[in-house]
Amino acid sequence: MTGYNEKNNCLYVENISLEQIAKEVGTPTYVYSTENIRNQYEKLQNTMRNVLPADHQPMLCYACKANSNIAILSYLHSLGSNLEIVSKGELHRGLKAGFDPSKIVSTGVGKQKDEITELLNAGIHQFNIESLPELEQIQKVANEIDKFANVVFRLNPDISGGGHNKISTGRKCDKFGLSRNAVFKAFAMAKNMSNINATGLSIHIGSQIFEVETFKTAFKKLPALVSDLRNEGHTIECLDIGGGFPIVYDNEQLLDLKAYAQWVNDIIVPLDTKIIMEPGRYLVGNAGVLLSKVLYVKETEEKNFLVLDAAMNDLIRPTLYDAYHEIEAVQNRNASSKTYDVVGPVCETGDTFAINRDISEMSAGDLAVIKSAGAYGFCMASNYNTRPLPAEIMVNGSNYEVIRKRQTIEEILNMDIIPEWINS
Repeated sequence: MTGYNEKNNCLYVENISLEQIAKEVGTPTYVYSTENIRNQYEKLQNTMRNVLPADHQPMLCYACKANSNIAILSYLHSLGSNLEIVSKGELHRGLKAGFDPSKIVSTGVGKQKDEITELLNAGIHQFNIESLPELEQIQKVANEIDKFANVVFRLNPDISGGGHNKISTGRKCDKFGLSRNAVFKAFAMAKNMSNINATGLSIHIGSQIFEVETFKTAFKKLPALVSDLRNEGHTIECLDIGGGFPIVYDNEQLLDLKAYAQWVNDIIVPLDTKIIMEPGRYLVGNAGVLLSKVLYVKETEEKNFLVLDAAMNDLIRPTLYDAYHEIEAVQNRNASSKTYDVVGPVCETGDTFAINRDISEMSAGDLAVIKSAGAYGFCMASNYNTRPLPAEIMVNGSNYEVIRKRQTIEEILNMDIIPEWINS
């Protein structure tokens, strides 16, 4: 993980020790490295620049859902990124972070009337359409407020892609996208709609895709479809080819980005369209860790348990996806290892981060990090068990800033309203 290193037998993020952050900010806390984010963005951008022609460079739209903290968005914007969103709330986050709405792409299967209205009024780049009723709804709203909507239609290629069943999105049984026949119907419908401008296609088959051949198989669905659509008089000037680039959680062999770019060059570039890519996890996943403190070491005849102050409400991926996250001690990193189940304090057996994991021997009060937690970590956190949301920290060299304060119990309670009639 770029941006993380060991000094004096202690884990640092860039030039700041995690021990210092824990002392000054407390735990559990999400910590992000700007160096890691910048490295990932530049690696992707430079690979495309080296392989694709200058006039077919992709519009890189960060998938906001991976980590939507406005400071993270602002930093990616400063690097030159554009934005992909899936909700009205993410639109507002993007605008506050400084993104030009004309560089924002809206995806998702359930766009509501009020958010369609806001997206149209903001003047976003395009809507990625997932169903025929959605197309009709956007036309209706656009007509009511006298706006035009640029749309592309998402093809469901019936291809499995992704590291887990719940993050594979390109199969016929998945809720995403349109069949080939439905794409033709959508273009025909759009041609007769007064406020719709259909400009192309999108495709996205899942997340954590390690095999470059999977992308090749999906991309090869496009040339014949584009040709047939053009032969029927439809305009295809944009192809949104999604994301799905993986990160390392457990010593995986990463995607060959150069080979991926070569398939884009060989299959997509000849179609002579604007190209959009939607990296999300790839840009932020390995940039973040969840910093936690050991509350107790519980030893039984069967197991040794490390009980952390972080819980499944702070990081739900292990119990939701059976996801693997590397876990390390922050201090005393050269201590002999011991086998633990790493668990949280929530009253659920599912509140478990790791089973039978070998970690440097630890004691109550020691610090641990759950690594590769920059994507789908804080943004999926909850208040289960009335647990306050953790703080978030961004590190830049020798400096760090709190980019989200730790929530208080009082803030949680103030959201609840007791009806007057209960005590009347």
